Amino acid sequence: MKILHLCNKTPFPGRDGSSIAMESLIRLEALANHDIHVIALNTNKHWVKDPKSSNPSVKLEVYNLNLSPGFFDFIKHCFNPRSYFASRFFQLNAAQAIQIASKDADLIVVDGIFMSVYKQDWGETPYVIRAHNIEHQIWERTLLNSKTSLKKLFITWQTRKLKLWETHLLQESNIWAITDEDSENMKYLGGKKVSVFPCTFDASESWLFSSSKSSKIYHLGALDWEPNIVGMKWFLKNVLKKIEGKVDITVYSKIWPSKLKLPKGVTWKNTSTGDIPFDDYGVFIAPLLSGSGMRIKLLEAMSRGKAIITTSIGAEGLRVTSGKHLFIADEANDFAKAIYLLCNNSEVRLNTGKAARNHALENFTDELYINKMKNIKT
Repeated sequence: MKILHLCNKTPFPGRDGSSIAMESLIRLEALANHDIHVIALNTNKHWVKDPKSSNPSVKLEVYNLNLSPGFFDFIKHCFNPRSYFASRFFQLNAAQAIQIASKDADLIVVDGIFMSVYKQDWGETPYVIRAHNIEHQIWERTLLNSKTSLKKLFITWQTRKLKLWETHLLQESNIWAITDEDSENMKYLGGKKVSVFPCTFDASESWLFSSSKSSKIYHLGALDWEPNIVGMKWFLKNVLKKIEGKVDITVYSKIWPSKLKLPKGVTWKNTSTGDIPFDDYGVFIAPLLSGSGMRIKLLEAMSRGKAIITTSIGAEGLRVTSGKHLFIADEANDFAKAIYLLCNNSEVRLNTGKAARNHALENFTDELYINKMKNIKT
């Protein structure tokens, strides 16, 4: 089957949650022997210099896009019925390329619902939306943890528009959800043709086991994404004071938000993911209060055999049992207690890390989904 695969960021190399998920699905399509043509946006926010496909059999076509428009573009996007969050991803050259490439495709995989802004450009070619999450749900959850401000009023307005547009798409389209939870939520919103393709990984080449032998703690996540910022703010304000002086935490992110003070006991490093010394750490923390879909960095930590502490929202999509595969803690006291336990009890830490690795191998490797990908229909 000839697949035209649309991405709202360059999927190669996979470096953050969404690009890793895109690269994973493209790899799965290639393993299923489909013929793949990728058209991707290379945005200023997630810029990749000289992007190239990580698979020689996959054709990659890239179009640059500035997501920081001028005043008039900003006004135009604000009043677009699709919501500012979605409409800003439209790029004329990409639209023209999609018009041409779609004529030769058997199926279009819309990897991320924002690429549905090109729906009119692919005409009658069959398509499926690979939904990384329910976008309006992310913003609704984020708003619950935000103080009243002009920014909050703007986001509330745009979230309502996004919900209407996204819900309509879910009701009229074939959907590949990334988690079982999202699948059920999409069906609740009226989605009638929903199946699940989670993010998978190649256990022989990526995210190799590095154990939870060390008691050192790390966090890996993009702190230019609002849900991650909100979660880190909650952790620093409510959890850190309960463990201050007892543990040190290293945070890996390309930036440290100016709105957050870097406290004592927390070290920030902007090292790229490929340069992180994973063997030095045994405990991974993911304090998330908002978000949707699958948290790919948690899956990565599980596959590496780390002992993990996260929230109920962070654990969504991973099919885990708290206390066995990782620890779920929604209250600050419980989060602090779990950190203290894993840092001071090597037996629990090692057993949890091994269980996490085994769970990832049993549920999320490429091999488990190749046949399903081979049998997709238009």
